[in-house]
Amino acid sequence: MFDAVAAEALKMRRHRGTWLMVWIFPIAIFLIALASLVYYQFAPASPPGESQPAAVWIADSAIFWRAPGSAPGRILIAGFAALLFAGEYSWNTWKLIIPARKRWQLVVAKWAVAVGFVFAAFVLTDLISLTTEWLRSLQGSEIPEGVTFSGIFAAHAGAAAYALLPIAYATAFAALFAVLTRSILATVIISIGLVILEGMLGLLGVFFHARAPDLTRFLIETLPPYHMLNLIEWANRKAGLVSPLGPDASVALSWTTSLLALLAWIGLAMAITLVRFSRQDLN
Repeated sequence: MFDAVAAEALKMRRHRGTWLMVWIFPIAIFLIALASLVYYQFAPASPPGESQPAAVWIADSAIFWRAPGSAPGRILIAGFAALLFAGEYSWNTWKLIIPARKRWQLVVAKWAVAVGFVFAAFVLTDLISLTTEWLRSLQGSEIPEGVTFSGIFAAHAGAAAYALLPIAYATAFAALFAVLTRSILATVIISIGLVILEGMLGLLGVFFHARAPDLTRFLIETLPPYHMLNLIEWANRKAGLVSPLGPDASVALSWTTSLLALLAWIGLAMAITLVRFSRQDLN
C-alpha cells in the first residue's frame, strides 16, 4: 500500500498539472510575500497605525486556510483529482499499472496523494505567510501584544482541520465523476457545475420551495451542497448558514448535523468509486 502511494506521489509531484493546480498556492504567496518585503524595505517609513487586537491578528493570519473552501479553491482541487483519476483513462495507462497492484490499492493511493499534496501545499502556504509576518516585524511592522505561539498554533490547527473537509469533499466527488465519465474534461465540467449550483443554493431554494416546499426542504437538508456551505460558514464566521426558502421558511442546521451528513456523503462517494472501478473493463 505504501509502495503504491509512493509511486503515485513520485509520478505526480513534478507533473505540470500539479504545479498549475497545487503548487501554485505556495508559489503565488511566496512571490507576493517577496514583493511586499522588498517594497517595505525601500518604502518611506510611515507612522504606526492602530494596533490590532491579538485575537484578530491571529485569526487573520490563518486566512489562507479558507482557500480550500472557496469556489476557486475547490475547482482547482477537483481539477487535480480529475487529472489523477481520469488522466489514467486519457493516457490509457490503467492497464499498465493494474497488474502490479490490487485495484482498491490504486484508488486509495490516488486519494491519499490528492488530499496529501493539496494539504501539504496549504501547510507550506501557511508557513510562508507566517514567516513573512515575522520578517515584516523585523522591518518595523508591529505584532500585537498578546500574540503567542500556542495561540497561533491552536488557530491554525483548527483552520487546517476545517480545511480538510472541503479538500476531501472535492477530491471524493471528482474521483467519482472521473471513474464514471473516464474523462478529465467531463469531470472538471461537472465539478464546476456543482460549485456553481452551491452558489445558487439560496435562489434555487426559494424558487423550488414555492412549488414543492416539502421536497425542496428535504433535498436541501439531505444533499451535500448545503452541508458543505454550512460547515464553511461555521469555520469562517462561527455561525451556521441560514438558507432562505421563503418569507417564513429557511434551513439552518447545526455544525454536528452537517459534519455527519458530509462525512456520510464523502464515504458514499468513495464507496461507489471503489465498486465501480473494481468492475470496469480497462483493457
